Amino acid sequence: MQEARKPRILITNDDGVGSANMHALAGALSPFGEVFVFAPKSEQSGVSHAFTVRRGLEVKEIPCNDGYRVFSMDGTPADCTKFALGHFASHGLEVTAGHGPGAFDVCFSGVNVGENSGVSSLYSGTVAGAREAALWGVPGIALSLRGTGVALLPAAIDFAVKIVEKRLFENIPAGIFWNVNFPKATAETFKGFKATRMALGMFTDHYSHDGGLWQLDGDKLWDEQPVDSDDYLLNQGYATVTPHRIDQTDEKSLKEINEMLEE
Repeated sequence: MQEARKPRILITNDDGVGSANMHALAGALSPFGEVFVFAPKSEQSGVSHAFTVRRGLEVKEIPCNDGYRVFSMDGTPADCTKFALGHFASHGLEVTAGHGPGAFDVCFSGVNVGENSGVSSLYSGTVAGAREAALWGVPGIALSLRGTGVALLPAAIDFAVKIVEKRLFENIPAGIFWNVNFPKATAETFKGFKATRMALGMFTDHYSHDGGLWQLDGDKLWDEQPVDSDDYLLNQGYATVTPHRIDQTDEKSLKEINEMLEE
C-alpha cells in the first residue's frame, strides 16, 4: 500500500522574511511536510489585503539549510500567498508549467508579533495571507501572539504542528479560514483554547498632533465585548480560534434589497 504524501505547506507573514517567529514555525513543521516560505522583503503590518498590480515583483530565494525553502518578495502578504499558490506551485520560478512542487495543502500565516483578533483582523496583513489562501481553495490559518513577548510562541507552534501531523486542516471547509490568537500570558497562566466569534468593537482611536504630523493611537475596550468573542476571551487568557469566511454577503439585506427593487 502506497504511503500518503507528506503535506505541502506554505508559510507567509507580515513581519518580514527575517522573522524569528516565522522561521521557528517553518523549522518545526519541516519534519511533517514539505515547507516553503514566501514572505515580504520588509515588514508589511497593517496592509490588510493589499496586493501589487502596478509594478513588477522581485522574488529571490534565500539560502536555507534548515529543511525548508525560503523566498523573499518585495510585496505584501497577499502577494506572497497569491504568487506561491497561483504561479510557483505549478511553475516554480520559471514561466512554463511543470517546474513547481505541486499544489499546496495548507497555508500558515505568522506567527505574528501582536494580536489580530476582532476588527484587527480586517486591517491585518497576517490574516490577509491566510484569507488569500482560502480564495485559492487552500486551508488558511493565521497565527498571532498578543504583545511582543514570545512566552506562548511554543504553544502556537505546537498548535500548528498538531494541525499538520493530524491533518486537521482537511476539516476546514472551502471558503473558510481560521484566525488564531494567543494571549499575553505565560505557560503557567495560559488557560487553553476557545472557539470564538469575531468581536466587532472598534478601537478607541485618537490622533495627536506634533511637528505638523498626525499620529494615530488607541486601544480596544476588551472587557466590553461579547463574552463569547475573540477579543474578550483573548483578554481572559485563552487562545481563540475564530473561523472566518470569504463570502461576506448579508442574506437578510439581500432579500430586503430585492424587495425594494421589485417595488
